[in-house]
Amino acid sequence: MRSDAQESPAKNANWAARIILVAVVLVVLAIAYFAFAAILPVWWANVIRNQVQGNLGAGILVGMFYGFVFTFVPLLVAWQATRKSVSWPWKLSILVAAVALASPNLLTAGIMFGSSQAAHNGQRILGTEATWFPLWTQISAIAAVVIFVVGLILWRVWRQRGKKMKVLKKADAERSLAAKAANDTAASSPAPQAPPVPEAPAAPDSQADRR
Repeated sequence: MRSDAQESPAKNANWAARIILVAVVLVVLAIAYFAFAAILPVWWANVIRNQVQGNLGAGILVGMFYGFVFTFVPLLVAWQATRKSVSWPWKLSILVAAVALASPNLLTAGIMFGSSQAAHNGQRILGTEATWFPLWTQISAIAAVVIFVVGLILWRVWRQRGKKMKVLKKADAERSLAAKAANDTAASSPAPQAPPVPEAPAAPDSQADRR
């Protein structure tokens, strides 16, 4: 009885500590979210502005680079999580890495589709200093998705074709082995002997009959 009474306060203290820890983590995450939401859009817009420097051609090239690379590569990384040999902890790690790799495009999307004051400030920066960057980022991102899907379909078709070819080759090898075994068996067994042919009776002498 005493042990149960002593364990119950300890369990309650553990649960209380866990609840407090979870609450602190949630508060920290909320503060970090609002802080990043207020800082990152303007910071990312300034990064792109420094790279483009008001050049329209540079805005197109930089947008194509970010849109394609940071969409296609995260999709390749995220696709690795679909393998059955990968355990769940590693699947989550792979997905987190894919999201981290896609962060440049996520930041651009947050600026262009965001409604906060920071997003509007980022839109003004990109609209005046990197005019073509957002558009070509979107176009290249869509192209990367299309190429990834087409490549995945072709890879699956090629893989199925390879499996069918393996099955056909295996069947041909089995038929060849069976035919070779039958030939070896026929060659090793003795050939059946034909039964002796009975001799025809000798014809009577014609001269003895005349006598």
